[in-house]
Amino acid sequence: MGRWLTDNARLEKSNKPNKWFLLDNELYQDDDGSIYLAPRNYETDNYSIPDWIAWIAGNKSKYDPRPAHIHDFGCQYHQLLKLKINESGLRRLRLLRVHKAKLICENIPTKFLCLVPIDKWELDCLFKRMMKATKTIPPKVYNTYRCGVFLNTGWFKYKCYDMNKIYQREVNEPPKY
Repeated sequence: MGRWLTDNARLEKSNKPNKWFLLDNELYQDDDGSIYLAPRNYETDNYSIPDWIAWIAGNKSKYDPRPAHIHDFGCQYHQLLKLKINESGLRRLRLLRVHKAKLICENIPTKFLCLVPIDKWELDCLFKRMMKATKTIPPKVYNTYRCGVFLNTGWFKYKCYDMNKIYQREVNEPPKY
């Protein structure tokens, strides 16, 4: 079963409505041992679920948001940031460590990262596994959210991710009129 290697990231409100910046890196280790990164300074909307799903499953923001961060990244780029180093290597290099009683991940050098393509089905199934791995989200909720992301119509819009700008906040482009 997958597991989270880091605690919840701290969040900072963006100047955009319903958007937040991750102040810490988040790491998830999947069932096959693959480790995925939601990078510090990534802008997310946490759980951007329709109100009808929130009505069925409960409040949008009361659950652990880490699964939504990696899922948002995958939806935005149709790729995930995958580590080329395992947990023991991260700990040996002190990139994964305890700080003030919290598991944190320092910025991982790009030589230890790669972008892997992911399709919608794989990403949505990963989302469910990540929610389950929090051990705080009830099955009714993660099954409802999994069904909800299946209906996401925004999948076809995506952009390329620039690994040279990892850990940097994206500069907002002025509106095009």
